[in-house]
Amino acid sequence: MWKKEGITKSDIIQYYLSVAPRMIPLVRDRPLMLNRYPHGVPGKSFVQKDWPHHPDWVKTAPVRSESLNKTARHIVCNDQATLVWLANMACIEINQFLASAPHVESHDMVLVDLDPHPPAGFEDSLEIAEAVHAALNQMKLRHMIKSSGADGIHFLVPIIPRYSIEIIRRFVLLLGVLLERLAPKMVSTSRNKAERAGKVYIDYFQNGLQKTIAAPFSLRPEPGAPVSFPLTPKDLKKSIHAEDFSLKTVPGLLKKIPEFDTSPDQDLEYAFRELGAKPQGA
Repeated sequence: MWKKEGITKSDIIQYYLSVAPRMIPLVRDRPLMLNRYPHGVPGKSFVQKDWPHHPDWVKTAPVRSESLNKTARHIVCNDQATLVWLANMACIEINQFLASAPHVESHDMVLVDLDPHPPAGFEDSLEIAEAVHAALNQMKLRHMIKSSGADGIHFLVPIIPRYSIEIIRRFVLLLGVLLERLAPKMVSTSRNKAERAGKVYIDYFQNGLQKTIAAPFSLRPEPGAPVSFPLTPKDLKKSIHAEDFSLKTVPGLLKKIPEFDTSPDQDLEYAFRELGAKPQGA
């Protein structure tokens, strides 16, 4: 499945088996978008969201798809058997919704996506991530930090599913603007790609209906079989590299990562006040 690295489908199945106890609670009830590589990496791939044919024990969630002009049957992975089946179907990359079925239009997770634009890289993301972590702590928002599996960093913030996408984006944008003011040479919230060069872009538009993010512990279809891996706040201060987290290393690192509570019980009102704003209005 990774030709150069000699990684087989059996290796992928064993990997997902090893992370299943930690991964499944984090993706439970979330519709998935699966990136399938039937001929391995590198190779032709396709993203599958509708699964008309699947074992009767595999759970799906109906989601109206405008691009397909029909209701798609998204896989929902709530057990180890489903995760193994996905691995056997060459679903190397597992991407999750920021909402849970059946209420797929009500997000219960905010994504703060730190996306470095060259020549900025993973080290720059880590530096900005320290500031994001401090800000979210100040706002009293529980959050997971994880590597993207490439050069970025993701923050996942569980919330009560009552906010519109516009309000969620506004929150992430305001946080980004705060960081941009603190470190204008390192951070950008600009939608103009030319203005992001050499900076870490706060991609607030990744919070959108049916947009997905690499699930925690998902493999990424890149050289070395990297993993989108949960990080601790202490990790942000260490000399770590994105390639430290891969199919071969992650099973041995699981004990170092604390459990994460995904309960959607946090509101954004206090966070908006800390940012000097309100959830709605100018």
